[in-house]
Amino acid sequence: MSIFSGDFEYKKKDGTVTTSDAAERMLTENRGYVLDFFHVPTGKHVAFKAMVNSFNDQYTSEWSSENVYGRMDPISQFQGTQRVISLDWDVVASSVEEAKANMQKIQMLMSMLYPTYEASSTESSATLISSSPLFKFKFGNFAMDASRGSSAAGARAEDAGLVGYIGGFTFEPDFESGIMDDYEGVFGGETSGFGHWFPQHCKLSCEFTVLHTHKLGWEGADKRDENFPYGQHNTPQPADESAVSSEIEEWEEAVGIIIGG
Repeated sequence: MSIFSGDFEYKKKDGTVTTSDAAERMLTENRGYVLDFFHVPTGKHVAFKAMVNSFNDQYTSEWSSENVYGRMDPISQFQGTQRVISLDWDVVASSVEEAKANMQKIQMLMSMLYPTYEASSTESSATLISSSPLFKFKFGNFAMDASRGSSAAGARAEDAGLVGYIGGFTFEPDFESGIMDDYEGVFGGETSGFGHWFPQHCKLSCEFTVLHTHKLGWEGADKRDENFPYGQHNTPQPADESAVSSEIEEWEEAVGIIIGG
């Protein structure tokens, strides 16, 4: 049984279950071509078919620079490297049941952006934030916890997703493709009636900032995590670490770079 079994099943009004067509099931359940979001505070998850329009995995190194009198180049100090994933994908329905299920997923995803609260012990109506809206995100080996090894590519976000936060989602229904409704409650799902709309096609986009929970960088000439970031294990290459270290120190001194705080 696939780890995504049940994520793409849709109930009809008579209680029977329908699924996507064979080609879509091959990609989602058998190939794992799925965008998987896991909400850390509540343990809930939402999975979408990976109909990806764009996937941008950006790594940005931050440096602080100080200009010094008499030097042509500033003295630079390394601060850190940040990873941000920008994602844009389509959500498409082949039936009213699937359109309803998609809207439920989208609604759940938007709700996950808000923090978890606990009621105040006083009579005041004010509430206290108990947990920030952290996520785990998983998309094959393109977005996974590399410390789990290459097998992490085939796991769920809960087990092997990247930890991070999402700055926001954009929901864009495509009115040209058509909007479905279920005024008489003929189709399945819990929601129907006047004013409830279910797009056949919509676009979602988000920006996911990664908070790394595993080893990064290098120890001498060896990567601290051979599988980072995409699960491709590199064959170690022998190197003269003392020679490499000496060359780096001479180069840093020449250009005025400071490593560390």
